[in-house]
Amino acid sequence: MNTIKKAIDHFIFKLDPRNNIWKASEADVKAIKQIVEFTEKKHAQQFVDQQLFAKLYIKYYGELIKYYKASVFDKEPQKEINRILDTPIEQLIQEFCKTVKEVEQGIKLDASGLDYIKQLNMTDEERAAIQLDAKAEGITEAEATTNLTAMINFALNNY
Repeated sequence: MNTIKKAIDHFIFKLDPRNNIWKASEADVKAIKQIVEFTEKKHAQQFVDQQLFAKLYIKYYGELIKYYKASVFDKEPQKEINRILDTPIEQLIQEFCKTVKEVEQGIKLDASGLDYIKQLNMTDEERAAIQLDAKAEGITEAEATTNLTAMINFALNNY
């Protein structure tokens, strides 16, 4: 059982007199009711305690629904969020560094005066010839980790 809800449902099913699996005593019924009440309160409090995470989750979920042209009933946006949450933080930092480098390189290409179609068709050699790759160093993983940690701590301490 991979969730507390499934575990509770399992015991409620077994304790239900209609299923005739376990004969529930009054203490059993009281205990499962207390577990259900505790779990519901914990989940409600968890949402309150994790408001910053909830805000980002809700906002990003909306953006994914827009991106996938999906509804809240479609699984693709939820799968993408789960994929991200399951990704090791080190990998996310590496991807962040790569994105920063690509964006910086794009900004420099835009500033070079080349039209967008020509930029898309440029080879690595052509980019090197105008020395854009060398200038787009990006951010190191250590710098990204330090900066992201500071920004996240600031948000946690101020919001």
